[in-house]
Amino acid sequence: MKNLSQLTATFGILSTLLVATPALTQTAAAPSLPATQPNLTFNVQRQSGACPRTVSLWHSTRYYEGGGEHTAIANTAAIAGTARLVGGNRRYAEFRAPLQRAYASCVGVARSNEGYPYVFRFGGGNVTFRVEMPSDTPSNPMIVSDRRVMANRPMVRWAIAD
Repeated sequence: MKNLSQLTATFGILSTLLVATPALTQTAAAPSLPATQPNLTFNVQRQSGACPRTVSLWHSTRYYEGGGEHTAIANTAAIAGTARLVGGNRRYAEFRAPLQRAYASCVGVARSNEGYPYVFRFGGGNVTFRVEMPSDTPSNPMIVSDRRVMANRPMVRWAIAD
């Protein structure tokens, strides 16, 4: 009788794993650092100090019926040390990284002008990368779906519905 109950329990666990595994594997693929050069570049508007001329990021979009998913990986490693996530929720993600010695005095900002929600702020010896969803888009809701440090760089995935 004991063997039968152990067999039943084992069969129950295996059945659950068999049913759940396809759902677990159908999520979006984990991003990886592209082998290409970053495809978006922003001019740094210097206020004071020694600043880099530009900052860049890799941006990719995956469209689907009813909307799209955007992935941005900021190339902060070109000008700063390891980034860390300092805040975020479904509306924004914010990362900070210590600037390299050559840029530690920089005070300035770089914003995307392609309609993307990307901002780089320089000051206090750091670069802050922020992605913030606008709150005035009720017909096209947007959310941050993933945020993490990847290869010492900020990575944000966000989605928009049509």
